[in-house]
Amino acid sequence: MAFRFIAADLAIDLGTANIKVYKKGQGIVINEPSVLVLNHTGTDVLAVGAEAKEMIGKTPDEIIVVRPLKNGVVSDFNLTEAMLNYFFKKINPGFSILQPKVVICVPSGITDIQARAVEDAALHAGCRDIIMVDETLAANYGMGLSPEDPRGILTVNIGAGTTEVALVSLNGIVSSKSKNHAGEYIDNKIVKFLKDNKNLEIGKITAEKLKINLMSLKIKDKDKTMKVEGRDINTSKPERIEIKSSELVSSILPFADEIVDMIYMVLEKVPPELSADIKNDGFVFTGGMSKLDGLKEYIEKKIYLNSISSEEPSLDAIKGAGIILENPDRFLKYRK
Repeated sequence: MAFRFIAADLAIDLGTANIKVYKKGQGIVINEPSVLVLNHTGTDVLAVGAEAKEMIGKTPDEIIVVRPLKNGVVSDFNLTEAMLNYFFKKINPGFSILQPKVVICVPSGITDIQARAVEDAALHAGCRDIIMVDETLAANYGMGLSPEDPRGILTVNIGAGTTEVALVSLNGIVSSKSKNHAGEYIDNKIVKFLKDNKNLEIGKITAEKLKINLMSLKIKDKDKTMKVEGRDINTSKPERIEIKSSELVSSILPFADEIVDMIYMVLEKVPPELSADIKNDGFVFTGGMSKLDGLKEYIEKKIYLNSISSEEPSLDAIKGAGIILENPDRFLKYRK
């Protein structure tokens, strides 16, 4: 068994869809689905991460596939602890006298009870010290911005479980609005659309592929097609049909309008001194769901503001958490 005096410090983005881990001095070392596979009694963990996700929708009754995180927060304390413990041991195998210090990203709309559940799960999994940071604030750091400055940064963060619009300044959230649905909500809308309009039943994994590869709000993509396989509701036989991008617009458009409404709600509460910053800089667009084709352009047109985004927005928060881990004083200087 490997032995070390001090375990490597970590930063963690506990996402509803994926857990990402940054190891101090090395960068992002883990980016895997937040999924566990349990035995029929729910007492033994059979698989974690990417291996577990491959089993979704394909397991017999005696095997259970679960997601211990819901809407970016802990829905099952014991399973979250088991998942964290698995990844901690993967990064720091063996025995350490001094356990790691950890930076954890959490949604800005998290309650005190939910925050305590995340903290307790991490402590039980083997952390000695925890810094909790708003995921939206961490994303600003990850994009190379300076959220510690006295300047307003309007940020739209859309992940798998939560959608947040927040105004960031001086390492804090000045005003925010959040909803507990995002990417997975759209997956469910796609499943319902095909069931109601095409008599085809598909799984969540297939819906996610349609969302990533076909769904678009761009007019030029309206005739783009993709073949999808599922089960015919009337005959119960396997079926393959062709779907056009334009047919999926109804599954995303109401959600896009919700985001616009959230932005206006936040803008109504923006102090006048920060309004000029937003007018000059536009808004920051981050989170894995922000990559959906045409969504950014649709929001820009609706609110008359330009936006900035990174090449891989799903990694913005974990990169920012890593920056905070490497230089905590930069984050804590207004919180002492």
